[in-house]
Amino acid sequence: MTDPRASALALLTRLAPLAPAIGRRARRRAAIRLRYAAAVVLASAMPALAQTPAPSPQEQDGVRWDGNVIQFGEAVRLEPKARLQGDLLLWNDVAPVDDHFSWGSRRIGIGGELFNRVEFQVERAFQDDDDDDTAWRDVFVEVRLSRAFQVRGGRFKLPFSLERTTSRDELDFLERATAVRALSPSRDTGVMVHGRVANRMVEYEAGIFRTADGLDVVDDPNSWSALGSTLAGRIMVDPIRNNDGRTRDLHFGVALVRNTMPEGLNSEVGRLFNDDRFTERMHVNGQRTRLGAEAMWRGQRVTVKGELLQLTDQRLGQSIAGTDLPDLVMRGAYVTGVVRVFGARGRRGQAVDITARFDRLSFTSADDSDEPFTNPRAEHVAPLAKNTWTFGATWQLNRWVRLQSNLIRETLVDPFDVRDIDTQPTWTAAMRFQLAL
Repeated sequence: MTDPRASALALLTRLAPLAPAIGRRARRRAAIRLRYAAAVVLASAMPALAQTPAPSPQEQDGVRWDGNVIQFGEAVRLEPKARLQGDLLLWNDVAPVDDHFSWGSRRIGIGGELFNRVEFQVERAFQDDDDDDTAWRDVFVEVRLSRAFQVRGGRFKLPFSLERTTSRDELDFLERATAVRALSPSRDTGVMVHGRVANRMVEYEAGIFRTADGLDVVDDPNSWSALGSTLAGRIMVDPIRNNDGRTRDLHFGVALVRNTMPEGLNSEVGRLFNDDRFTERMHVNGQRTRLGAEAMWRGQRVTVKGELLQLTDQRLGQSIAGTDLPDLVMRGAYVTGVVRVFGARGRRGQAVDITARFDRLSFTSADDSDEPFTNPRAEHVAPLAKNTWTFGATWQLNRWVRLQSNLIRETLVDPFDVRDIDTQPTWTAAMRFQLAL
């Protein structure tokens, strides 16, 4: 095998006598070519030179840096985490904008792995966001007994909804879909087992959580102590996977969350992009059941994904006469399209995505045979829905920084025209700067 260092020296020796015979401009071009040729040869020599490298002090001490990951030998891996999101409201056609700037999210934390068996994560926010009632976000420890069986305990997201379980710094839009925000639970304290089976094609998640629901409650929080825990489960199938064994090219999933709700005005509500409610809370009592179905297809440049969500609340003994009312039913769905116009798929370098999403959220009751009303104990709850179109662009500058801009069109739909609301479409334009580790 030819020694690459000898090849580089021979090339430099052959080109050196030519320098005096050429002019200044030609000499400059020759020097550039000379440096380029030497760089190519030296680059080809790097594998051979790297076979016997002199260890650096860090390597001798067993400490390695890989991006933002700190590795202590083979036993300990630490990964500092931080997120800073600043939102700028550019335009709203409903009312003048008083405060253009707001913080989308500010968090700091650390994650890591011990002895290739134990993973942990601790994360705290500087302000409440993401529908959580505490500044603590993910605080958990996970023990990996095998790929098919892992146990996680602590505070983390319930296994429900593709978009809800996607980290906020990886969302395609500034906010999650209206249906996801309203119908999917957030974080709670509990224990979950999960793993991959069938050659990693099937993934399961099943857990039990401390409180009856991960979101806020209007009534006295002490009433939760007499209720049972939340049961949650999710099964995902990836029948087609990328050659790297990690990237999902075709994905399906179903999920179920079930718990008991305390008596009172504890139904879920729908919110506009500015977080204002467009529905009122209804009286509920009994079982709350969430059902979800998700799908995603990801090609080389195009990604399409969507979800169907449903939440039903029992209303036992909630009529004026003390009898049962028909279940309160909330349904939602969205479909998202993402086109990568610049940059390779899956890389964290520079990339530009163009996005569009349609989502719908609707409220009604299971029995619609009687006259519709809007009061919180109505037997037939007058239906109300919100349709939202969101168009956006995401510019990923590097693995840490990205810019997003969204144009949002929201429309309330009142089929029976029984509410005093504005059903004309409203438009909002906003953008976000994000720094995330």
